[in-house]
Amino acid sequence: MDIKNIQNNLANSRANETYKTQDKAAASQGSTLESNGKPQTDRVTLTSMSAQLRELEKRAASANVSNESRIAELKQAISDGTYKVDAAKIADKLIKTEMLFAKA
Repeated sequence: MDIKNIQNNLANSRANETYKTQDKAAASQGSTLESNGKPQTDRVTLTSMSAQLRELEKRAASANVSNESRIAELKQAISDGTYKVDAAKIADKLIKTEMLFAKA
């Protein structure tokens, strides 16, 4: 029995396993070719929903919301101690919010 041949056979076997592993990794990465022989590339298609979302974002950014007077009233009521918290109203809205999250 020749020790050199055993070591060579073992090295060749390991090299073949390495190549097989690399081939499997390349195949799993989707390295397929198109009909013209070029590598296939990833594509992204935006739907009309994304265009609507973009339009809504533009509208929201340009909306003129001026509630400074309401904020001033609330600050004054809080500092005076006259601001009243409606616990039932808050609880109802929390429940509605939780129900919306449960549906999603």
